[in-house]
Amino acid sequence: MAKLRAGVVGKNYSGKFLTPCLRALNDYEVSAICTAHEGTARQAAKDFDIGKAYWSSKDFVADPEIDVIVAGTKPSVRQDIVLDALSAGKHVFSCIPFATSEAKARELCDVARAKKLVGVVDAQWRWVPAIRFMKEIYEAGGIGEFWTASIQLYLSLWEKDGARYTECSWSGLTDPYPWLSEADSGGSAWRNFGSHSFLNLMYLFGEIEEVVGATKTFLKEMTLPDGSTVRPETPDFGWALVRFKNGGIANVNVSWAAADAPGYRLDVYGSKGRMLAEEGHFCGAGARLYVGGVTPPEEFAGRNGDWVEIPDRFWEVEGRVTRGDPTTPYRAMFSDMARAIRSGVAGSPSFAEAYHAHCAVEALVRSAETRRWVTVAEMADAGVQRR
Repeated sequence: MAKLRAGVVGKNYSGKFLTPCLRALNDYEVSAICTAHEGTARQAAKDFDIGKAYWSSKDFVADPEIDVIVAGTKPSVRQDIVLDALSAGKHVFSCIPFATSEAKARELCDVARAKKLVGVVDAQWRWVPAIRFMKEIYEAGGIGEFWTASIQLYLSLWEKDGARYTECSWSGLTDPYPWLSEADSGGSAWRNFGSHSFLNLMYLFGEIEEVVGATKTFLKEMTLPDGSTVRPETPDFGWALVRFKNGGIANVNVSWAAADAPGYRLDVYGSKGRMLAEEGHFCGAGARLYVGGVTPPEEFAGRNGDWVEIPDRFWEVEGRVTRGDPTTPYRAMFSDMARAIRSGVAGSPSFAEAYHAHCAVEALVRSAETRRWVTVAEMADAGVQRR
């Protein structure tokens, strides 16, 4: 079977991390890369051994030898590249936040649907083995009726040699991300991490009905390792109370400026039991899973569950067990996208799911402004009106 030809947007996350994930699969070859400038594009093509370099996104998406566009970069720039790619008949893998407005998010979703193209967003948590096992247990009735969940993602605030900055802005693993602090970029701790959290919860428990909560910018200034100063314009903390259409409730707490940050934790309670997934960072492949039941009277104030072994089938990608490989969720996600493209079905997470999550994320933003519960339908209606 012929490989799908991928073109990647951006030399940072897409080039440094997603390109190796694609190349680890039998389904893909990486045939082109696009950046904003000729010099960076040519250098990226050389660095990553990619045949074609583009610095015009219009020319890039028009290339007939590209089947799939893998779009990194900030939402305010990416959303138009994604729209152009869809209009050119390309399948698209898009990072999140999905867009900068409900209207633009709706447009991306509508064009992909109208052209019968596969759109997948970079919300890899549902492909983490522990989360996949959690879903299987829940759907088999393992915890009974879903009642409530608590999801937390706190990443680090760092301080060293006079510098004080967030891990997300300057991790050392990729180039710095100054746009995360820019108000017009479409990003923020809430928009980035809230999108991931909602898509995680939706995978397990379905669509969201309404949201209430708040955001705040606590870190007023960052001094970066190169001595430069940044004054963040975007929130670094977000808190939400979420009501699902199935009647369950969850609270979501996220930040990328937390001291002694604990990473990821998802605690789920049902009528018959509990599940807990946790990982010391960004819900990576190494997340572990705890499962427990209703406590007998003789174990008052005790716990009767245990940490469980994740079966090999949740580590399998292209017929190979990849246990312990940190790229497993990404490879599984791309492998499933290839399956979706070849079979004409939706990928996961789909653009339709991303649109719903986007409206839920923006419902929190409106809730913070108006100090009230805001429904996802209200935000979706606003997006239709603004188109």
